[in-house]
Amino acid sequence: MNKFQTWLTIAVAAAVGVLFVIWHSRIDLLSWIVVAMGVLLIIPGAYNMITSMAGHRQARRIAAGESVAVTKRGAGRNADISSMLASVCTIGLGVWMLVNPDFFVGMLAYLFAVLLIAYGLYQIYSLAYLSRPYVMPWFFYIVPVVLVAAGVVILCTSVRTMNSVVVLVTGIMLIVSAVNRALQCMSQYPLKTRS
Repeated sequence: MNKFQTWLTIAVAAAVGVLFVIWHSRIDLLSWIVVAMGVLLIIPGAYNMITSMAGHRQARRIAAGESVAVTKRGAGRNADISSMLASVCTIGLGVWMLVNPDFFVGMLAYLFAVLLIAYGLYQIYSLAYLSRPYVMPWFFYIVPVVLVAAGVVILCTSVRTMNSVVVLVTGIMLIVSAVNRALQCMSQYPLKTRS
């Protein structure tokens, strides 16, 4: 990642973490997150459906006016049909998330746990391999290991049934990891300019 992407990732993680900490006690927070995810599925699904339909119509016009190879026409038709089918499934899942968010709220705890584990593992990978040839101090590894541990605890215990605790832990871990990553970046960049 370049410098801008790294700092953008830090800012987004910190902002989401702060919002989670501030709003952790709201009972309907996870339902609103599920509804937002449903909308985020419907919008690209509808866009893909519209572009697939337009492409399908254009391919039919070209086929009617010009001689197009049968294999090419068949391949285009299959691609359009599979794209439309994927769009219908995406829109259907998004609508289901809008209509019945409580069904997905239980799964959101698993998503947060996986997010913490993945973010912690990425930070460990970033420290170990992406910061080469510089060797980062051992204490920068503490927060990523704690992130992974927090994700595993959420996955393996009954804490995932307590939505406010899961949101609070996720928010705190995102803030701490953003601060840790910012400190890593600030310690790396002066080293890079000296050499």
